[in-house]
Amino acid sequence: MTINKALAEWLVVILFVAVVGLVFQQAATDMAAQGIASGGPYDNAAAYPKTIAIVLGILTFAQVMIQLIRSRIAPDDDGNPVPLRQLVRPAALVVIFAVYLGCLDVLGYHIATPIMLAALMVLSGIRRPLAILLPAILISFGFAYVFEAWLKIVLPGGFLHINVAW
Repeated sequence: MTINKALAEWLVVILFVAVVGLVFQQAATDMAAQGIASGGPYDNAAAYPKTIAIVLGILTFAQVMIQLIRSRIAPDDDGNPVPLRQLVRPAALVVIFAVYLGCLDVLGYHIATPIMLAALMVLSGIRRPLAILLPAILISFGFAYVFEAWLKIVLPGGFLHINVAW
């Protein structure tokens, strides 16, 4: 089975637009109801996700413009079919990230993040255990240090309530 390359690109655009919309919807509803979506960047839990969503929105808009210009310059006569098996890895990446977000509250940042990073490395083709575990743990703790020690943002502790005292 195949899918048209242009259709696959538009499906990705729809996914990114949905993510941007979800971030702003959460900031306007759930985070606002909790009183954590106002104030400066150090008091506003929605500031970082909204900033990332804005950057993602700008990049998505640029991609849409590129796709539109490309379709006008060189129209696709054959449709550039893409075998569905080539979309397995990108779909797995989305699934891994969705499972990570779903497990973040339950497992906590310090357990869920190294597992997610290790899964992404395996998906990318890395097979040596040390080459998977060491970067996954170091990257996870590096980001945790930045967020918890410098920015004073408490990361999800999960059911074990794991929080590192930096």
